[in-house]
Amino acid sequence: MVAVLRRCRARSNFRRLVRLGSVGIGLLTFFAAYGNAQAQELTTYIALTSDYVNRGVSNSDGHAAAQLGFDVSTEVGLFVGVWASTTDITTGGRHRPREVDYYIGYSQHFDNDWSASVSINRYTYPGATGNVGYDYTELATVISVNDRLWFEVDYTDSFYGHGEPAYNLAALASWPLPASLSLAVGVGYFDVSKLAGSAYTYWQIGVSRPLGWVTADLRYHDTSNVPPLIGSTDLANARLVLTFSVVF
Repeated sequence: MVAVLRRCRARSNFRRLVRLGSVGIGLLTFFAAYGNAQAQELTTYIALTSDYVNRGVSNSDGHAAAQLGFDVSTEVGLFVGVWASTTDITTGGRHRPREVDYYIGYSQHFDNDWSASVSINRYTYPGATGNVGYDYTELATVISVNDRLWFEVDYTDSFYGHGEPAYNLAALASWPLPASLSLAVGVGYFDVSKLAGSAYTYWQIGVSRPLGWVTADLRYHDTSNVPPLIGSTDLANARLVLTFSVVF
């Protein structure tokens, strides 16, 4: 859904500003050093998915994608990380073969039930062809209840680097099931009307189950009224996505 289940824990913490390359590495180095004085945790994520779906739209042209990410979080609630995926996005003859995102933020638990995080997220597309820059920065806020219910608000003042604002609202709920299964249901509303002429809704439902050290996730995605500039009918129609992920 967000975001919430798109990227395991890094996704539920939500993401990023930072700029590129050396800046992201510098921030990670800082957090690692900071962790010498404060408790810190490094988490790595690896996933293979049959389709990289973001806010209801395939970013891999309906094909499989490989994904990798890691983040560092500290006892005081600060976190920073990097996430990357292969992509297959073609717009107006311009192609984006990969996505690398950077994020930095702060999370806080208010009691045993409630938590919230705020982050600044930088989406980048290394290797993009053409003279159009798609990189952009997004501010994200997430509220979590019992680690079972999430509400997310995202805002950018220049979606895909085109100088027009966009915002995303999403909610996701998760429940444990018998046989170590977990059920998740999510819905979102993405307003890209300033850039693409209209907003659209998207939703998902899926089940996941650990299989030893790998987690398998089978998820159904669909959308309503996606504007052509954001995704064609083929990229935004109903689809089943199977993902195998490892977190360590």
